[in-house]
Amino acid sequence: MQWIFFIEKPVLSVGQFNRLSNIFDNGGQVIFGAAVLSPFISGIASINILVIILGGIGALLCWVLSVWLAKRGEEL
Repeated sequence: MQWIFFIEKPVLSVGQFNRLSNIFDNGGQVIFGAAVLSPFISGIASINILVIILGGIGALLCWVLSVWLAKRGEEL
């Protein structure tokens, strides 16, 4: 099963890497807006800190994956 991680020929083209990068960047923005910013903007009296933390982590993961995919696409 380890041979899957050592594929020499890339499966995706440069355009597909850029497209996936853009999708994850947009996903990170949506998660950040929905989970982190909307409770503060809407003025909810009881803001659940766990939702805000998980939303921030989810947005950061999407953005890190987006940057990694963009750099991977540039290497091809």
